[in-house]
Amino acid sequence: MTRFKLLKSCIVLLVLSGCGNLPTSGPNRTKVMGLQNQQAQVSVPDVAVVDIDERVISALYAAGKGQSLADLATHHSGFADAVGAGDVLEITLWEAAPAVLFGGALNSVGSGSAQMVSLPPQVVDTKGMVSVPFLGNVAVSGKTPARIQQEIVGRLKKMANQPQAMVRVAQNNSSNVTVIRAGRSIRMPLTGHHERVLDAVAAVGGTDSGVQDISVQLTRGNTVRTVALETVTADAAQNVVLRPGDVLTLLSKPLSFTALGALGRNQQVPFSAKGMNLGEAIGAVGGLQDRRSNAEGVFVFRYQPVSALPQGEQDKWLGKGYDLAMDVPTVYRMNLLDPNSLFWLQRFPVKDKDIVYVSNAPVAEIQKFLQFVFSPIISGANSINDLGN
Repeated sequence: MTRFKLLKSCIVLLVLSGCGNLPTSGPNRTKVMGLQNQQAQVSVPDVAVVDIDERVISALYAAGKGQSLADLATHHSGFADAVGAGDVLEITLWEAAPAVLFGGALNSVGSGSAQMVSLPPQVVDTKGMVSVPFLGNVAVSGKTPARIQQEIVGRLKKMANQPQAMVRVAQNNSSNVTVIRAGRSIRMPLTGHHERVLDAVAAVGGTDSGVQDISVQLTRGNTVRTVALETVTADAAQNVVLRPGDVLTLLSKPLSFTALGALGRNQQVPFSAKGMNLGEAIGAVGGLQDRRSNAEGVFVFRYQPVSALPQGEQDKWLGKGYDLAMDVPTVYRMNLLDPNSLFWLQRFPVKDKDIVYVSNAPVAEIQKFLQFVFSPIISGANSINDLGN
């Protein structure tokens, strides 16, 4: 009995002292959570550690929805028809008989019939003006050809006999969209057809890979939105009308995350531009290992801007001298023992280059150590038995 107690005490001491030296797939839950309190002398960057709850999930989900193009739809349907600086206009004027203003000077037919004169092509200057005989400078920028015609006729009525005018955009240099794709870029003119996002994709020659791997980035002024091309094709609300000056970029960068720790498989996993939630990511690698994983220790490691952190974390980092646009290493922790986590998994977005890590359970570490200690003894006993037989 004394020997048994002594052996038991030795095993306990070995468990307490030796578990930390066992091979493992990564840090345990306590060490990961301790990143936010690590000592300053350790030469690693500061880390933001965020526990996932309903408030955090709502903010992340709303940020993902904020990349939608639907709210960029415009109700001003005439902007593509408006004249702008650099456009070339063709202006033709008529005067009914007897022609008073354009009769003898501009036409050889005679003053007894209607007269027509075509002006030289007029380039809209930077002030939005063109020059018309007898009228001088006429402001045309931001106006449709029909409205310009009305204004010219209105001013000529005081000088000409029943004047008429026709204005046509001969060359559109102001209402264009820049479309960029790997290996090719174009400037697509906008017309009264009111071209949309998918029209621009077709104009540049489509995509050079599968639709599921392409993201569409729309830059409009200071606003930049990125959505999956697959989403645009499936949701008509995302296929918005383009506006002059828009820049549409087709991004074909492959997306992937890395799965590590007590999961079914440790590997890099590609996913489509449409995105993936954390539940799908864990399922894609076979889920958590029942005998090894710590359900309280599901972590997502990523670099992200301070502006994406919860308000309390933002204040802490701003106090350290960071600004909202600076990237910081961030660890999100989800506790799968909380029943609410099954809903949170469906709304937590996985980002490109994320690391999804599940720590080992403490019991798994002890079992691993006991197997490490006793397996040589058991193997030796089996060998002796084999020899005896």
